[in-house]
Order: sequence, then C-alpha cells, then structure tokens
Amino acid sequence: MKIRQIEVFLAVAETGGVRRAANRLCITQSAVAKAISQLEAELGCPLFDRSALGLRLNEAGQSLLPYAESIASNATRAAAAVAACATGRVTSLRLAITPTLPEEVLSAAVQRFRLRFPAVKLIFSSGFFSDCLPKILTDRLDLALVMAGRHQHEELTSLVEEPLCTLTQGVVARKGHPVLAPDSDLKTLLSKAEWLTTVQDEVFLIRRLHDFGVTAPRCLTLCDYYTVDALNGTSGALSLSPLCVVDDPRYANRHLEALDPRRFPLPPLTVSFFRQKGVELSPTADYMRFSICEAFKGWCEKGHRRFVQPF
Repeated sequence: MKIRQIEVFLAVAETGGVRRAANRLCITQSAVAKAISQLEAELGCPLFDRSALGLRLNEAGQSLLPYAESIASNATRAAAAVAACATGRVTSLRLAITPTLPEEVLSAAVQRFRLRFPAVKLIFSSGFFSDCLPKILTDRLDLALVMAGRHQHEELTSLVEEPLCTLTQGVVARKGHPVLAPDSDLKTLLSKAEWLTTVQDEVFLIRRLHDFGVTAPRCLTLCDYYTVDALNGTSGALSLSPLCVVDDPRYANRHLEALDPRRFPLPPLTVSFFRQKGVELSPTADYMRFSICEAFKGWCEKGHRRFVQPF
C-alpha cells in the first residue's frame, strides 16, 4: 500500500464519491478511481459498495479504515517531525488525562515539562477509557493516563499498562441523601434511587447491584462525561464514582459525600499510563509521563489521601 492510495481511500470514505474526493485532493477523478482500483487489487477485495448515490464502505473497507487513519496520521507526524527538526517549528504532544488527576498535579507536571520543551504544543482530549481506547489503538494519542476498572480486562489485553495509583470506587451522593445515613435500609434505597453512570460501566453497575441483592435500577441515566458532575442538577441521584471526588476542591461547592465503602464494597479503579503493545513512547511523551509521576509523588507526600493509594 502506498501513502497516496491511503489518502485517496480516506477521502472517498469521507466524501462518499470519486468526484468529491478528487475535488478535495485537487487531482483528477481518473486518478482517484485508479488509486482505489490499485488498492483493492492489492488487498484482493472491494472496499466500497458502489451505487448511483456514490461509494460507501463495505465490511472490508470498514476494517481497513482505522489502520488507514493510523497510517495517514503517522505519515503526517513523520513529515511534521522532520520539518520541525529542520526548521525549528513547533511540534505537538497529544494527551488524554483522566479527570481524576488532581489539578495541582497536572499543573506541576506541565510546568516541569515546559522547562525542557517550551516550544512543544500540548493538545489535551478526553481522558475516559472508552474514548481513549480507539485513539490509542490507532496511534492518535502520544500519551494516555486513564482510569480503568478490572471489568474492562478484555480491552486491556491489547495495551501496555503502567499503573500510577488505585482509587477506591463507590457511591457518591449530595450531603443529606437518605442512603448516607448509617442505619439506612441500603437495599431498598439502592433499588429505588436514580443512578448516574457512564455507558462503559452500566453492565458492571447492574451486576454489582444484583450481587448485592438489588434488582436493576428503577431509574438509570448514562452520561458521556464525568457522572459526578451531573449531581449538580440531580440532587437525589447516586453516582458510581471514584470516592476521591469528595475531597477534590473542584467539587467543594457540590456538597458531595461518599457512602461508606464497607457497606457497598466495589473493586478499586486503577489510573494507568497506556500505550499500544510494541509502541514506545516518544521522548516528549516519556518526559511528560515522568513529570506527572514526580508531581503525583510530591502531591501524595503533602498529606494523607483517604481514597487514593499510590501504586
């Protein structure tokens, strides 16, 4: 496969037609058609379903898409890296950082990093495992510090993991919620409460409640962002969360409180650096990893952390 064929394939996949792809790439339609034909001949099967409405990726094309995106991304990064070395232009570092990392840790890490790499552009994106996994596997992230549970073990087998810490996981609610009372009827309250969780944890939550002797939640809301944030507007809900949020200054005005984890025990969450197997970190990514580790170590030494355990 040639880089140009991959670029043409992606343009056709995105635009849905030869003419539109040709216009995007500023080449002739015949050049687009030839590149696609050559790619399909090399791979031994069609990549598109063709109709009067245009071209649409078939199953084979869908399977090629993430690899094609990775190839194109790597080619662009390689060219940019060479150009940056030759001309002194700014390079970039693409990062995904879990929202559970304390702000002061990230701030201290960035300050240390800037002393060595002042010209590197830092690009931050979502630090949720479900969002990061496809980006890690297709080389669209240089460094990922992600919180994951052991119930995601199947996805974890395709990655190299370097743990930073573990977090106690449990139930978080607004202060005064009936479930927080020491003598509360926990099973009844857990079954009747509104629950907030992420899509990736839905099955896990239902299984844990079932193991505890509770039927499926009567009211379940799934969020594609940090679920504890949703408590701000839903005071009666319960959030499946790392319990360190109750000590986080960022949530001081939410009046959050954790259910005693001994009453509803859950396995801990692990915050780890992840990368593809067989892929080494770049020098800038590796130094950012080191900077975060050092900043986190200093943060832990400042005082006792109830729900955070360094690995």
